[in-house]
Amino acid sequence: MSDNKPETMELTTKPEVNFASMVKYKASEIMSVAARNVQLDKNWLERAKMELMAKPDTAKVCLTKSGMDSVLKALKKAATAGITFGGIRPQAYFTPSDNGSTVRLDVSQFGYAHAAVYGPGGVLSQVPQLITVHQNDGTRVDQAKGKLIYPEGGIDPLSDRGAIAWYAMELRYKDGRPDEVRYITMVDVRKIEEGHGNLNSPAYKKDRAQMDEKTAVKQILKWAFGESEGNAQNILDALDYEPEPAIERDPARRMESRMERAAATMKPAERVDETEAEPESETAGESGDQPSTEAAQPGAEELF
Repeated sequence: MSDNKPETMELTTKPEVNFASMVKYKASEIMSVAARNVQLDKNWLERAKMELMAKPDTAKVCLTKSGMDSVLKALKKAATAGITFGGIRPQAYFTPSDNGSTVRLDVSQFGYAHAAVYGPGGVLSQVPQLITVHQNDGTRVDQAKGKLIYPEGGIDPLSDRGAIAWYAMELRYKDGRPDEVRYITMVDVRKIEEGHGNLNSPAYKKDRAQMDEKTAVKQILKWAFGESEGNAQNILDALDYEPEPAIERDPARRMESRMERAAATMKPAERVDETEAEPESETAGESGDQPSTEAAQPGAEELF
């Protein structure tokens, strides 16, 4: 007598085998929500596996069901936003969570910028530069124009510019909304790192300034990334609508097809208009604010 029970994923003592098993049963589920660039990338899941297995503390989560569920959740989130793993400038990492029993998706500063500009729901028209601000710089924010105003004659990079006070980015939008300057103070950067970062990690000990910049980029682009990710999800939701019927080219079937479509519309309830409205944009949290210190042009840094 044959057993007609559906196949289910069975865990083993080998993380790589469990990941491969998950891909076997869940790859189509992941790709159903994935951005186009992810769907076309045949090695996307393989690079995700390499990133996950590179560190013992992330690989071991593949030994439990809750751990594998967290991996699947992270993969879906990355796929939806069109974020990739690996490379010289990785866009995301797997970070241990829940005392090491699960992982979460940690999007890098490159991933935030990529999704906000090139992702399926990207809202920015170009990757912004990170502007490093020093206490003695004479630059100010002109929020009405959405730009930084530098002192006449520029800034002398060899002068005593003082300590870094804040970071800024000039954001340009695709949908025609006004340009704006977003910023974060060094005080807030350090508060975030002390509250959420691992200050004893090799990365912080090797180059604290670089980690400060990464924190600043992620916080400044956090809103744009969130809106882009939401737009990407809305795009996927729109694909759930029934497609319009193809035009019948065969003369023998044309009239019959017209009658069938007419009959389908004769229902008591009105058909729902499937045209999506433009999403309302939220007011930027920092739009009308001015930092207590001022910005510096020489600190501009290309993300890509």
